[in-house]
Amino acid sequence: MRISTLALSAAIAATLLTGCGRKEERAPQPAPAPAPAPTPAPGPVAEAHEAVTGFSHTGAFDLAGFYMPQAEVRVGNWKLEQLGVGSASDFSQWEQGDRMSTFGPILLEFADTTSPMQTGETGAESHTVKVRVLPTGYATDGKTMKFAGTDPKLGQVRFEGAFDVAALSDAKAQGASERTVLNGTLQVGDTQFANTRFSFYAGD
Repeated sequence: MRISTLALSAAIAATLLTGCGRKEERAPQPAPAPAPAPTPAPGPVAEAHEAVTGFSHTGAFDLAGFYMPQAEVRVGNWKLEQLGVGSASDFSQWEQGDRMSTFGPILLEFADTTSPMQTGETGAESHTVKVRVLPTGYATDGKTMKFAGTDPKLGQVRFEGAFDVAALSDAKAQGASERTVLNGTLQVGDTQFANTRFSFYAGD
């Protein structure tokens, strides 16, 4: 009887193990995770907004100074060095038709990085060949800015952004600041630079 009982127990155990193995074989396998979508390659972006026309400034504000890009903005050999803004009187004179060929109340200055370097009066080095893009249209209320201009080498140049008024006020009180005081979208020809950030320098 003991032999028969042991044999029966062994047979039951073998059956249970076989059943468990079949259950494991029949258990559905989890579906593989989908492959991540490929990241599109960066490249030129179509124009983001319609160019501003006409010249207008509203409200009392002081934006005068130089706005320096915090990251390199380059199109071919041309590198953005600064965005310059004049005084309130510069805006008024421009809008009244009193305009210079080398200066505007808002302008963007680009340097040809293949041109020779020169040392300025302050000891700073800069490229000898530069282009100033003057406005064909602008609008600002001291908090936001729209700019449009054109240049034979660069094509259409557009900017639309907003000022951090508090950060700009602090920067003007100090004369300069590394903080972001202006942030917006810049378009040079067919190339768009989103989230272009500028710090502030009052000048000498």
